[in-house]
Amino acid sequence: MSSLRSRLPVELGSVRDPEGQVGRLHRLAVAGGPSWGLTRLLQRVVQVDGENSAGQTALFLSALLGHSSAVRLLLAFGANPNHRCLDGSTPVHAGAFSGRSLVMLHLLQAGGDLRLHDQQGHTPWDWAEQGGAKQSCEMRELLQLCRANISALVHGSELAPTASVDQLQAGSGHSLCGGSLFFLRLVQADRAPWPEQIRRSPRIPASGFGQLSSLWPLGLVTGIPLADPKELLPAQGEPDRTYESSSHTLMANLLWRGHPVTVRQLKAPGTQPDVLLADLQHCSTLHHPSLLLLMALSPSADLSGLCLLFEPVWLGSLHVVLHPQGPRAAGPRGAPRPVPGLLPGRLLLQVLEALLFLQARWRAHGGLSSHAVQLVRPGLAKVGSLEHGRSLHQRWLRPRPQQGYPWGGPGPGLPPPPELYPWLPLELICGDTPAATSDLYSFCILAQEVFTGELPWAGREGPEVKAKLEAGLGSRGELPGGLDHTVPFTPGFPTREASHILEAAGRESHEGRIPALS
Repeated sequence: MSSLRSRLPVELGSVRDPEGQVGRLHRLAVAGGPSWGLTRLLQRVVQVDGENSAGQTALFLSALLGHSSAVRLLLAFGANPNHRCLDGSTPVHAGAFSGRSLVMLHLLQAGGDLRLHDQQGHTPWDWAEQGGAKQSCEMRELLQLCRANISALVHGSELAPTASVDQLQAGSGHSLCGGSLFFLRLVQADRAPWPEQIRRSPRIPASGFGQLSSLWPLGLVTGIPLADPKELLPAQGEPDRTYESSSHTLMANLLWRGHPVTVRQLKAPGTQPDVLLADLQHCSTLHHPSLLLLMALSPSADLSGLCLLFEPVWLGSLHVVLHPQGPRAAGPRGAPRPVPGLLPGRLLLQVLEALLFLQARWRAHGGLSSHAVQLVRPGLAKVGSLEHGRSLHQRWLRPRPQQGYPWGGPGPGLPPPPELYPWLPLELICGDTPAATSDLYSFCILAQEVFTGELPWAGREGPEVKAKLEAGLGSRGELPGGLDHTVPFTPGFPTREASHILEAAGRESHEGRIPALS
């Protein structure tokens, strides 16, 4: 085992309780079986995506070591092929490193995504090259085949696996790995029936671009259609309302088949699309009137990225409205800019509706800020930017997911960037598992921003905010928004206020009145 670990691209984590259910699950995954023992353990109430100290799941470990039967079984019980470890890698990265094409085929047919990057910017293709396995040639051909399949499907051609391989082989002409014979061998090896527990769509070729359905026109299994990039046109007769959604993405008003939409896209083409992919993963499974509605997605011309098509946002984000020209343009203290059509209490109540829904699903938004609150139209605010979402700390109290997800539900999102630190509690900044009050902390910071019109922490940079939080104080004994206090700031203080606000919001919502938050 020591020689094996020395050749792995990452350090394997450890489990706090090796004799617990998650510990035994990881031990069987590393050993590759026996399958009857793994099946019996999975049939109990066990978290199939339980993590070790490195954030690695049993599926990651079995894929990394090339145990195809264990991979297949874990996927059958709902393991997430796109679950992110602490270093940003996924089971698809691990399967690519193993060099086992059958492992990769199982992962891709379960919805594995080849576009995701780890924290070093490496894709599964990079991990496949790093592995140097004897079967790396077959692995590269399989990845090329996935790209050819999805390209043909997006452009309106239905391809069977054999036809797509023949087309790919005709393009290369001198495949070293047997082309269609190799892929047919993989398909035949995968014909055994899957256990009843797996939730799969009708079979289509492995794509590597998430799990798709065989319905036509092509779409995600959750019912989100694909939009041809050529169908997105500039809005006619309307001003350009493009604004920043994050440090890497923009929101732009466009037309899709004549209908207005707001498109979330990368600032620079060709950059890593992980923020959009993580947002897509959560938006496609979490639906509520107070969450921004995802209408479609559009792959980029080279299929390496994508755009997310949301319902039209006519006013922009709350951050754009409150701070139209950056931090120094904020109004004087006590005179915040008004939000069109929304009293502060009503706006915050709509945000609370979204947070209550997420908490009912044992999820934390993980990145709530004025950037995430979208003013869809006068009088209506919705919450978006779900890419940082994570399961709450009480996740072991949650029953096994039964909502019909392609896998067990959305996994952990991306770590929040420093630009969001002024709105976040220390546990989210440090990447720890969020508590039920983590989003309420952010809500209180947001409420202060709404009522004062000032950026939290007086516009200080993220690293400085993190240092202040770790010290348990604001600068000169201030609260995060710069309001002078004679007592030191402690990270848990705003959550007590949030609890009162949450209780008041629930009472006033039931009675049909606006809570007195001022």
